[in-house]
Amino acid sequence: MLKISVCDDEAGERKKIADNLRVYTAAHCEHGIEFDVYSSAYEMLEAFEESGGPDIALLDICMPGMLGTELARDILRFSENTDIVFLTTSPDYAVDAFSIHAADYICKPYTQEQFDAALERIVAGREQRTWILLRSEGKLHRIALEDISYIETRDKRRVVSLASGRKLSVWSLSTQLQECIMGRQGMTMCGKSYIVNLNHVRCFSGADLLMDDETRIPVPRRCRAELKQAYFDFYLKEAGG
Repeated sequence: MLKISVCDDEAGERKKIADNLRVYTAAHCEHGIEFDVYSSAYEMLEAFEESGGPDIALLDICMPGMLGTELARDILRFSENTDIVFLTTSPDYAVDAFSIHAADYICKPYTQEQFDAALERIVAGREQRTWILLRSEGKLHRIALEDISYIETRDKRRVVSLASGRKLSVWSLSTQLQECIMGRQGMTMCGKSYIVNLNHVRCFSGADLLMDDETRIPVPRRCRAELKQAYFDFYLKEAGG
């Protein structure tokens, strides 16, 4: 089952998006899509606190009381697996939208074909993700490996930093889980204290790695040449498709 939530303060837009979703759902019964619609950011957040976040959130940006980009950040604080799609009349917030790793940014008016293509790409991407369970502070968290930015070892604990900015503290990683993480393309050791996802490295200065969240991870001198080669090989492969 795939849960989709919509938030737009204008009744006409809510109806249009709901109609778009009905058309898409009818053509893709295999996804088992269910969706709900909200008229305000606060209404949506209140519902999420009770039932948890959706798989995909379709958000307007220019809403009274709270911008859609602010709403997206709040959603990702407790539901980092949600894919955010902005549907908006303004292109002015695109930079802010993609700084929080929005899955798409669609300018109104749009066609059903554009809407369908965006959802198809996002759904296909979700199906290709590798999901893991991490226990942190007595709770089990379902995390996509691709959303892990880096893992830091602190004494006997591992702090898992996610692309959403959330951090999970776990006592240890099982051998099987560690092999799964290290076997993933782009995951590499950075000294003894860090496992880094190269997908979330903004640049490599030689002495440290600058991550998407502005964290700087020091690179031990003995590892610099090897990590530089891994970084180069990874992005060369990415560029080549």
